[in-house]
Amino acid sequence: MTMKKTVIAMAALFMISGLALISAPAASADTPADFEPFAIENSVGTRVTFTEPAQKVASLGLSFTTTLMELGCIDKLVMIDNYSAPASSGVSELASIPSYPVSTGEQIGQLLANGDGGFDKNRDVVFIYGYSYHAAAIAAMELLGLKVVTFYPTNYEMGMGMVTSIGAIMGLNEKASGIVSKMQTALTYYQGMLASNSISSPDSKVRAVYVSYSGGTLKVGNVNSYSVTLLKIAGGINPADNDTLTGSALTSYAVDDSMFLQLNIDVIFLDPYYTGTPGEFRTEKNLGSTVKIYKLSMSMNQYGPASLEGMRFMAQAMYPDIFDASEWGQDDTVPENYVLYIAIVSILVSAVAVAYVVFRR
Repeated sequence: MTMKKTVIAMAALFMISGLALISAPAASADTPADFEPFAIENSVGTRVTFTEPAQKVASLGLSFTTTLMELGCIDKLVMIDNYSAPASSGVSELASIPSYPVSTGEQIGQLLANGDGGFDKNRDVVFIYGYSYHAAAIAAMELLGLKVVTFYPTNYEMGMGMVTSIGAIMGLNEKASGIVSKMQTALTYYQGMLASNSISSPDSKVRAVYVSYSGGTLKVGNVNSYSVTLLKIAGGINPADNDTLTGSALTSYAVDDSMFLQLNIDVIFLDPYYTGTPGEFRTEKNLGSTVKIYKLSMSMNQYGPASLEGMRFMAQAMYPDIFDASEWGQDDTVPENYVLYIAIVSILVSAVAVAYVVFRR
């Protein structure tokens, strides 16, 4: 790689890393609420209207929790789900916030309806994933008069839309717009870097799959998987894509061990629910040394601003010669709280802008 590309890649990479400091919440500044009346329809068809910004939040999903942290709303969290809790997410700043399994929807609803943590059911909001298996929890909370808002993004644009909607509900449109702008910048960055290194045709891309575990069943990500979306933005091609399937199989589908040999895979990304290490997965599936295997952390495998860290990790794993991957090697599990010092990032954000302009001339 030329010196020119090296300088751009290293500086821009630090910029993208800085955009994803999800484990260091922004300060909750005393700025006036940026609010306009807002209405949204949730996954069960209920129209939820906000005539004033929500002041308290029950965040039943790590994607919402990390987004709220980026918006500077950690002090507004009265409740989180068990996957947002530090034991699962690795985000230590959430240690003092009560956590509950989403399956206990009726209990959660009763606590919030009774004003737990200062929650006002006429004004405040519950965020929860719009998965079909959450329907009972959603119904239980709605019966108690709670404002329940659901999201289920299946692509990057929908992830940005989620951030916009959460910002609107919290009266933080300007902050949300800033986060979305960073997410768009990251998308443009990867597109530009891959194109400048002649990585555009299917034959030039790394063949990578996202492997999940659900109820002990091995699955591969399909065309509607958000993780596969991030993989593709980072420059990979997913040989497991099969758009002839229907229903939930469009997101992921079960496979046996022979599938890994049939797909001729270069890189495997394991989801956090796989309890073993990447090395143990290699042995378990009898995979050769040429296949690189990495395990994502819980925090980076999410919608919203957390996606930035997931894409960065995937890009480094697939293209170490373009995106510096010196922090970890093959068969590694990425640290839960991989954070660069903000002072260094701030300097390099300015540097990359200058370098990009200079080198394009």
